[in-house]
Amino acid sequence: MKRLVSNNRGQFLIETVLLMVLTIGLFIGASNFLREKKILSKMIGGPWEKVSGMIEAGVWASPDQARTKHPNQIKRSLTLDPEQL
Repeated sequence: MKRLVSNNRGQFLIETVLLMVLTIGLFIGASNFLREKKILSKMIGGPWEKVSGMIEAGVWASPDQARTKHPNQIKRSLTLDPEQL
């Protein structure tokens, strides 16, 4: 049986271009969706608050709450007897 299409290179080229267009379209759509929903910023920003509190004050909390729990904020008195603390 004789083939009707003898030029397979043209079909391969068209299929490749269509796949590239589809891939680029999906990539642009996904990036727009992620940008609109701010999913990436929530993944990075949420945990960063607690890490920031740990960096600033040494407590796993948001920076505002961690500042009040910093060891520097504890009222200390000068005494020789540790039971009086």
